[in-house]
Amino acid sequence: MRYLLDIALPYAQAEIRNAKDSAGRLCWRVAGFAAAGLVAALGLGFLALSFHLWLLRHVPAPDAALFTGLLCLGVAGLVALTAWLATKVRSRTRHREVAQAATLAELQLLQAELEQGLRANAKTGTLGMLVAGLALGASPGLRGALRDLARF
Repeated sequence: MRYLLDIALPYAQAEIRNAKDSAGRLCWRVAGFAAAGLVAALGLGFLALSFHLWLLRHVPAPDAALFTGLLCLGVAGLVALTAWLATKVRSRTRHREVAQAATLAELQLLQAELEQGLRANAKTGTLGMLVAGLALGASPGLRGALRDLARF
């Protein structure tokens, strides 16, 4: 159990340091996005007002209000669709990162168990490594699986 703690503790400490560092950057990013959103909302408001005033010269007032409202609803729908798609892509990326981290942790645990077993039975371990190398060399499927695993 101690070797598990020895493996996990440095990663936990690194994650805490990373979280502290990114918290400050996140605060400035949120402030920047809020300011950009406010300026964009003002710009869209002025654009809608100018479109409405332009329409008033060409169509009756109720029709101009209807067209302006429909335009604003269309823009709101596009913004909502864009936000939904962006969060969907981010969640996929995050799930992939979590899966890769879990795979790495499992591989490190397996490595620790193998090292412990090799220390106890050096001759059997050497024979097992020779058989594993022979199997990897002889099987294209195993080589492909190992290559895909190494890409993480």
